[in-house]
Amino acid sequence: MDKWLNNTNAIKIAALLLGILLWAVVHLDEEAPPNKVSTLVETKVIDNVKIIPTGLDEQRYLLNSLEPQVVRIQVRGQRSLLSSATPDTFRVNLDLRDVKEGTHTISLTTDLPYGLQLVAMEPSAAVVEVEELQTKEFDVNITTEGTPADGYKAGTPIVQPSNRVHVTLPTTLMPNVASVNAVINIEGVSAPVKQKRVKLTAYDKAGRAIPEAVLTPPTLEVEVPVTRPFKTVPLQVNFVGDLPAGQAIASFEPNVHQVALYGPQSELDKLDFYDSIQVDVGKLKQSGTMSVKLPVPPNIEKIEPSVVQFDVKIVDAAEKELTNVPIAISGESDQLKATLAEPAGGQLNLKVIGAPELLNALEPDDVQLIANVSGLPPGNHQVPLVVNLPNFVKRADSGKIYATVLLEEVDSTPVTAPPDSGNKGGADGGTGNGGPDGAGGSGSDEPDGGAGKPGQDDSSDGGNETGGDAESGKKGKGDSGGTGA
Repeated sequence: MDKWLNNTNAIKIAALLLGILLWAVVHLDEEAPPNKVSTLVETKVIDNVKIIPTGLDEQRYLLNSLEPQVVRIQVRGQRSLLSSATPDTFRVNLDLRDVKEGTHTISLTTDLPYGLQLVAMEPSAAVVEVEELQTKEFDVNITTEGTPADGYKAGTPIVQPSNRVHVTLPTTLMPNVASVNAVINIEGVSAPVKQKRVKLTAYDKAGRAIPEAVLTPPTLEVEVPVTRPFKTVPLQVNFVGDLPAGQAIASFEPNVHQVALYGPQSELDKLDFYDSIQVDVGKLKQSGTMSVKLPVPPNIEKIEPSVVQFDVKIVDAAEKELTNVPIAISGESDQLKATLAEPAGGQLNLKVIGAPELLNALEPDDVQLIANVSGLPPGNHQVPLVVNLPNFVKRADSGKIYATVLLEEVDSTPVTAPPDSGNKGGADGGTGNGGPDGAGGSGSDEPDGGAGKPGQDDSSDGGNETGGDAESGKKGKGDSGGTGA
């Protein structure tokens, strides 16, 4: 053995054989892995992979239908990757970026995990129907449900920031929208409902909700005033006094024409207007703005507004004569017929004073001359006339004016006055023998035959004549004057 080891040629041959052996081992290992890896690659079929639409301009279009909505795909890859794969692992895309309104067939694309390859996809395209959208603005109707606490009343809901909302729907469905509504509950509340956010819903004409409607904004902030009972009534102003001679009021305009009264409902039901304010015209000095505090009526808790502003315009007065102003008769009974005996034609001329702009628009029909015959017996009567004029217009003279009215019993012979024989009774006097000046013997010798006190002076500014019952007092015995000797 030692002899072989000491022989150099033997050692060389041994080294050569060992090198060949090592080369063979290395090359055999390089060829083995490919055969082993090839046995780890498989294919797998995945069902019900969802199609995901992308790229649609949702501000302008609506994807109305997609068919099919899922596909079957076959993929290849390593066993370890395929074993954990589910339908959600894969993404099938439907590109709608360039799609317009109508029906379209579009090819599908896939987005697979790393290491997997698509072998087949069934189907490879999808059919879509795209519809154009329309946006329209609607008013929002807010309604309340429930009843506030006892003694309280809910006002009109207030919408913030606006009561307008945009509704977006396919063009074919937009005509179905009849209203956009919201409901707010006020059951049992005793204070204003503030900053309450309510959901909006679009409804058709039959009152059914339209779920496809997209509302912008989808909710609104609502406030509901809840207060004690109140009533809104017209504001009426009472005027007293007169301006200095030569001046007239051209306009007297309040900044509000109605006021709100708060209090028990039983008290509010008694009020149809608010007239607790009185303005003394004599204290007005010049044109401008004046503030008047509104007194709270009895049994009323509060009035809003509490102060009213008036814009006053004072100008130089002018005079105008109204011709042929008709006289009306009031107070007739069913048993008597009233006829105007004087003035002839039942009309009078009347001079009035006021602001030029008011007089220019004034017509005879704007003035009322009323002869009140209530309580008078049959016969001829000289009746003082009540003169009703528009605000800020008054008569040029302050004397009373009269009309002669003949009262006759219905279906009877007319009662006529006897001829004037010199010793006439009072203008409507009694039945006495008559004195030298014709005064009624035992009847009243007042100019109107004791017809009672006349009403207020009908020359007051603003047409505040209140003499409508001027003839309701007691009469003397005579009906048409005395029977002078």
